[in-house]
Amino acid sequence: MNLTARWTEDRSSLTKSLPPTIAAAVLGNIFIGADTMKWFTQLRSPAMQLPLRGFMLVGGLYYASIGTVLYRSAATGNQRAYRLALVVLAGNELWNVALFGRRSPRAGFLGVLGFTVPLGLLQIAARDDKVSVAALSPYTAWVIGYDIPWTYQLWRRNR
Repeated sequence: MNLTARWTEDRSSLTKSLPPTIAAAVLGNIFIGADTMKWFTQLRSPAMQLPLRGFMLVGGLYYASIGTVLYRSAATGNQRAYRLALVVLAGNELWNVALFGRRSPRAGFLGVLGFTVPLGLLQIAARDDKVSVAALSPYTAWVIGYDIPWTYQLWRRNR
């Protein structure tokens, strides 16, 4: 493949992956204003809860990983993985609305449980692309190993 064709293909994949990732990062955080953060900081937090900077770091890594999966699925023509990555991206933002927008730890816990379905399906759909698996697997492990127990404890402590 010549350089011009390669650049066109890369640009197309970037066009399909960057805008939705950036839009989700911006739109998903619109619901988290000063009043919402005040509400959140007044909750009885579980001992395992990260400080705000930790959540921000994990969020940044998440957007980088899902952007990578979107880019790779667009570049390889894996339409199923691409569509599921968009669903995961939207689901993550809906989780923000459930927890912060509704100010409901219960909705946050139930939302993260529901979120595991499209995330697991994406993990399966991307399994043949080693780069996507490497980008997505740490986040999947995070959701299972941290997000589920954390949101459960947050809900139980703030009924």
